Formats: sequence, structure tokens, C-alpha cells
Amino acid sequence: MKRFFILLFSSLCFSLCLLSNQAYAQTLKIGFLTNNPPYSYTQVNKGFEFELAQQLGQNIKMVPKSSTTALFKALKKHQVDLVFSDSSQVPKEFNQTISFLHPANVLFRRHDSKNKTVLKLNQKSIGFLENNPHQDLITNLGAKPKTYKTTAALLQALNAGKIKAALLTDYQYSQLLAKNPQLVAAKDPTNKEQVAQLLVKITDPQVTSQNLVLASYHNKRIITKTNHKLKQLQKKGILTKLSMKYFEQDWTYQ
Repeated sequence: MKRFFILLFSSLCFSLCLLSNQAYAQTLKIGFLTNNPPYSYTQVNKGFEFELAQQLGQNIKMVPKSSTTALFKALKKHQVDLVFSDSSQVPKEFNQTISFLHPANVLFRRHDSKNKTVLKLNQKSIGFLENNPHQDLITNLGAKPKTYKTTAALLQALNAGKIKAALLTDYQYSQLLAKNPQLVAAKDPTNKEQVAQLLVKITDPQVTSQNLVLASYHNKRIITKTNHKLKQLQKKGILTKLSMKYFEQDWTYQ
């Protein structure tokens, strides 16, 4: 009888172990925003989020979505297991991991603008990109958020006076200046029009950095596992390497 119980216990342990391994081996589906460089370049399946996802497990399937709303709909319908998001955009009923990346934000204006401080922007329009989590931040600054699809459209609105300032991530801002060197320094410093269009940062401690996380829906187990993996990647310096590769800055610390 004793031998029977030993065999039964061993068999049960083996079965549980097998089920655990099978569950771990299942494909992990992760949702992300399409064509959101440098986080994702959908056509070539590359970007920060693609590389980070590959570090989370061997069986990963990346699921593209066109908007943050679509990401959380897919998560709620269990079409994906996790989604990449900014912490401020995760609804209360969803679970989220520890934040693993903190991209800085840049609030800026034209050189000829009289709105040189955040206080001067009270009740005035500030533009941001539709996939950026900046709406609540702009509202908290006492300003009116206006969305644009591209940085080109955002800049055009700023030059046309439709918005008094604009908010981008530090990476997006640096890319904008790289493509438009005339916005950094005027070729002719005596030309008023050239000087007027130069972009100037508005520094303020309220313009905080973002907090990137992975979110799930009613699955605390997967959050616990992912947190453990993220801490390992942080400890090994892999998150820092990915941040330097795609942003040329270490944004793993706030």
C-alpha cells in the first residue's frame, strides 16, 4: 500500500510538471502599435519592442494594432496575452508590470512665441501625436490637447498658430530637429523670419517622463512571470543595451 501511494504521488508530480512545461511552452501573444518607430517597424519586424519581446520567451507572437484602444480591446477579448503601453494609458481593470523604460518628454514653442512658460500656456492649445500618451499630461498642465497624426502636421500647426506649443518624446523631438536643421540655427541670424521659426524648449518639472509597461487582463500570473524576467533583463544590462541601441540614451532609470 505504501508503495502504491509513493507511485501515485510520483505520477501526480510528473503530471503537474508536464502541464507546467506545456503551459510555459505555449505561444505568448504580445500586442503592439504598428509602425511606431523606434518601438516598432512593422514591415521589417524590428524595433525596441520586438527585441524586448524576444527576450521574454522563445515562443513569441507579435500582434500589431493600429491604436491604443484597439490594443486594450484585443487584450480584453483574450486575443493577446500582453500589450505594450504607457502606464498612464492602462485602464484600472487591467494589470500591469513594473515600468521598464522612461522616455523623456519635450515641450517646445517657436522662438517668436510669447508663451515662454507653462503658466503662459494655461487654457491654450498644445499639440501632440495621436499615439503618444500626452493628453492627460497636457490637461494637467491646464492647457487644451490637440492631436496630430505626424510630426510634420504638428509642426505645420505650430507654424500656423493653431497651437501655441507642442509635446513630443525626446527621441521624436531630436528626430524632428535632425530632419529640419533650419529649426536649430538660422542660416542668417539677421533674418527675422528664420530666427522666428527656431524651436525652443519650455523646461518645467511637470513635463514628466513616460513609464512604459506591459499590461494584461485578469492574469496576475503572467504579470508575476514577466516582472521576474524584466528584473533579470535589467540586472544583466540587456534593457540598458536595448535603450542605448534605439534611443542613444539609457532610459531604464527615471
